[in-house]
Amino acid sequence: MPSHVTVETFLSCLRHSGLIDDNRLAALRKDVQKAVPGAGDAKTLAESLIRDETLTAWQAENLLRGKRRGFVLDKYRLLGPLGRGGMNAVYLAEHSLMRRRCAIKILPAKQLGDPSSVDRFHREARAVALLDHTNIVRAYDVGKVVDGNTPIYFFAMELVEGENLEERVAREGPLSPVEVADFIRQAAEGLAHAHTAGIVHRDIKPSNLLVDADGVVKILDLGLAKFFGDEPPANAPAGQPIFGTVDFLSPEQALNSNTVDGRSDIYSLGCSVYFLLAGRAPFPEGTLTQRLVGHLSQKPVPIAQQRSDVPTDLEAILDRMLAKKPEDRIQTADEVAELLRQWLVRHADRQWIKKNPAVLTSAGSMDHSPTQLPVTPTVAVSRSKVVPKESNAELAFDQFEPDRSTVMSSVIFRRRPAASPRWWQSLRRVWKERRRKRR
Repeated sequence: MPSHVTVETFLSCLRHSGLIDDNRLAALRKDVQKAVPGAGDAKTLAESLIRDETLTAWQAENLLRGKRRGFVLDKYRLLGPLGRGGMNAVYLAEHSLMRRRCAIKILPAKQLGDPSSVDRFHREARAVALLDHTNIVRAYDVGKVVDGNTPIYFFAMELVEGENLEERVAREGPLSPVEVADFIRQAAEGLAHAHTAGIVHRDIKPSNLLVDADGVVKILDLGLAKFFGDEPPANAPAGQPIFGTVDFLSPEQALNSNTVDGRSDIYSLGCSVYFLLAGRAPFPEGTLTQRLVGHLSQKPVPIAQQRSDVPTDLEAILDRMLAKKPEDRIQTADEVAELLRQWLVRHADRQWIKKNPAVLTSAGSMDHSPTQLPVTPTVAVSRSKVVPKESNAELAFDQFEPDRSTVMSSVIFRRRPAASPRWWQSLRRVWKERRRKRR
């Protein structure tokens, strides 16, 4: 741990950082003045604050370098970096009052001069805020603060502790067909929810599919998300598509990403299936242009040639997902999820199914979107007729009866016992007569 500052400078940085309250800071100063063991120099003092969980190692390291700002963002305390990409930085953070930990994505200052970067950041925040599904990382907050003259854009997201599927393959190698089918089934259910909300992800790939400790898949990074009906960004170059990741790009997105629909995500999800089973992308070799041509006009090496333990019916699902023409693919993410669910019911062993009972429930019977209601005619009910709201047709009013298939032992609905057979009634009369005579 570096130590470039004196104790007094360290305490001054700590005071300006906003990480510690005045009472705790005053107590630290008294300890230093009394030369309490463990408070003799800045590094030792920082280590003691890490041990009692007042500071994280990342916070202490930056304070020892003389940094005073960048530890608090609005109502969140930054605890340390989680990752950094070319467009954003992600930090582990904690809400100052609620003490709830989350992940905060921040648009770096160097990206502020690029209108497309700001647009992408806002698009992702908007997309995540609209979605609420088990298999999509949830948004908690979005905001903007000004540090001096510099605006800082951020949004807080659900913290998911786990690893993405690209990391899983790097660590374990290609995954088993059952694992792949289950992970992709969950991702398809999340995509179905997004598509219902009018959002195409446009960057589905293994590194954007995170698996938590319970085996639940979370879709990440909606920075390239497209809203159905949206016009291309005003700052996008004319005729130039907004690319996702070349190894997982659908043919139509390679030509023009502004016109794609949910079937593009299905192709990218198919490329992810291929990667998880083979340990490589469908077209892993060659230049960027050569790989794009592969997606446009070539077929990947059949998965059966990559490994022999992939069942033919799973390979058939994969082939349909990877069809070059959108109309030849599986048409909806819901259908992908249901096909994989049925495949798991047929192929997974009983022990696995016992641990994953969700596969026994049809995906179509579950409500993926709490804001979406079943599409049924809205009716105005009278005592004699039911008239659809937007139709002149008249329907006869039927008396309501409960569905017997859904009623068990309800006190409201009980079946009348069937009449006893005649021979049984005759026998009962004989017994009653015998008992009467004995008395």
